[in-house]
Amino acid sequence: MRYIGIVLFTLFALLFSCNTIPSDLTLDDLVDKEDYTSGMVVDCSSYMGKMVERVLVNGSETDDRKILELHTAGYYRIEIYLKRSDQNSPEVIRLVILDPERGNPEWGLPPWTPLVPENGELGDQPVKLVHPPSVPANIAIPLIVLVGEELTVSDDNLDAEIGSSQFRIKRGVGSVQIPGDDSEIALKIDHRNFLVNINSIDNPPLLLSGELEADRHIPAGSYINIPGELTIPEGITLSIGGGTFITIDPEVNIRNNGLLFFAGSANTPVTITCSDDEAYWGGFIGTSAGNRLEATYTIFCRSGHHTEGDYNYGHAHRQALFYSENGELALDHCYITDHVGQIFYPVSSALELTDCLIQRAKTGGQMNQSELLMDRCVFTDFPDDSDDYRDEDNDGLYLDETNAVISNSVFMFAKDDGLDSGASGGGEVIITNSRFESNFHEGAALSSGHSAVKLHRITNSLFINCGQGLELGYSSPNHHVEIESCSFIRNGIGIRYGDCYDFPHHGSIHVANSESLENSVYDVWNMNREHWAADTFQMTFDQVVVTTPNSMYPELIIDEK
Repeated sequence: MRYIGIVLFTLFALLFSCNTIPSDLTLDDLVDKEDYTSGMVVDCSSYMGKMVERVLVNGSETDDRKILELHTAGYYRIEIYLKRSDQNSPEVIRLVILDPERGNPEWGLPPWTPLVPENGELGDQPVKLVHPPSVPANIAIPLIVLVGEELTVSDDNLDAEIGSSQFRIKRGVGSVQIPGDDSEIALKIDHRNFLVNINSIDNPPLLLSGELEADRHIPAGSYINIPGELTIPEGITLSIGGGTFITIDPEVNIRNNGLLFFAGSANTPVTITCSDDEAYWGGFIGTSAGNRLEATYTIFCRSGHHTEGDYNYGHAHRQALFYSENGELALDHCYITDHVGQIFYPVSSALELTDCLIQRAKTGGQMNQSELLMDRCVFTDFPDDSDDYRDEDNDGLYLDETNAVISNSVFMFAKDDGLDSGASGGGEVIITNSRFESNFHEGAALSSGHSAVKLHRITNSLFINCGQGLELGYSSPNHHVEIESCSFIRNGIGIRYGDCYDFPHHGSIHVANSESLENSVYDVWNMNREHWAADTFQMTFDQVVVTTPNSMYPELIIDEK
C-alpha cells in the first residue's frame, strides 16, 4: 500500500507540474511592432529553431518559462534569450495589445478608469448655496454647493441629496438641477441639512428679441424670456441687473457685437437657462471686433443646441456657449453647468476667468490663438459624472496656439484629458498650484507640431488618479516643458514622453524637485510609438523621487518609505 501511495503521489505531482494551459501561438508567430486585438497565450519553448533559456517581458522574468500569457491591454517588450547561443543581446519582439473597447486612443496603455475618491466628512465646515433668488413655475433651476464658501477651498468628497436627486460633491464643489416649483426644499450633505429657500415669480416675463437700437438696462430682479434671436450691435450696451432670471427658447442665439453685462451679486446671481427643460438654447456669438461680454455672479445653463454648419466648432464639433472673434470675455464668480455643447470657443480673443465652475458639458471648450488668464477655477465632469468610457474628445479644456496663465485651478473627471494643450501651434502656458485629478487619459496632455515655438512651465501642481499624469507627446524641436516641484501620485503612468500617435516627437521635458510615486504601470515612461523605442535623450531629471527604479535613468532617487 505504501508503494502504491508513492506511485499515485508521483503521478499527481507530474500531472500538476505540467502546464495545462493551451498555447494559441509560438514565439515564431509573433510579429515585431504589431498591434493585436486580443490577449494571447504563447509557447516559449523555442524560437527561430533554437531552445529558449529565458524570456523577459518589460524587463521582468516571466512566471512560467515555457508559457507566456498576455491578457491585459498594453505595450510589451519581449526579450528572448536562447540556450547555447553566442548572442550578445536578446532577440526582441515588441507588440501592443489593444483594449477591445478603447482601441487606438489608448494605444500601448492598459485601460484606465479613475478610482472613486474616498468620502470625507463635512464636520462644521461652512457651506454656501448659490441659486436664483426667485424663479418662475415649472422651470428646473441650478443649485451650486460650495464647501468652504468658495471654489478650491475644500478637498472633501461628499455625498449629497435633495428631493429625489443624489449627486457628488467633489473637491468641495457640486451642482444639481432641482424643480423650480418647490419654495422650500432640504439639501442633505453628510449628516447635516440645509434649507433652500426660493421665491416664486408670478408675473409674466418681459419679452426681449430682435436688434437693440439703443443702450438698455434691465432692472434687478426682472424676469425675461428671449423667444427669438437677440442682437446687440456694435456700440450698444445691454446690462442685466442682479437677481434677474432669464429663459431662452430652444435653438435661440444671442448675437453680441457690442457690450453685454450681467451684474449679479453674491446673494442675487443672474440666472440664464433654457425655457424648455428637455431642450437647449444656442449660445452667445460675437463676430465684430471689440465685442465684449462681462459677467459677475451669473449662472449659465443648458446651451449648445447647434451641431452643424457654422456651429461645428473645433474638436468638439458642437456649438459653444461663448463664441467670440477678436473679442473679450471676463467672468467672475460664474457657474456654468449642464450644457450639451462646449463652453468656450474664442478666436483671437482675450479671456479672464476668476472663481468659475465649469461642470457637465461635452468639453470645457477650445481656445484658439487667444490669451487666457485663469485663477481659482474648477473644470469637472466632461461630459458627465459617470464611470462610462467615451471617445469624443471630452477634455476639460483644450488650448490651441494660446498663451495662458493658469493658477490655483482644478481639472478633473474628464473622459479624455483634464487639460490638452495641443495642435500644431505654439504659445506659452504657465501653470501654478493646480490639480489634475481622475481624468481617463492625461491630467495634462502637451503637444505641438512642425517648428512651433512652445513653452509649458508647471510648478507646485498635483497629478493624481489619471491614466497618465502628464504627457509630452508629438512635438516640435522648439517645444520645451519645465516641471518644478510637482507630484504625480497613483496614476497609471506618472510622467510620459511619447504618446499614442505615430507622429514625430522632438520636444524636451525637464523635471526637477518632484516626485512620481505609486503609479500602477510606470512612474516614468518614454516609449515613442513613432519608432517603437524608448527615447532617453529628450527627458531629463534633477532631484526626482520615484517608487520603482528605472535603469535608463539612474539619476532618479528611489523612495525609501
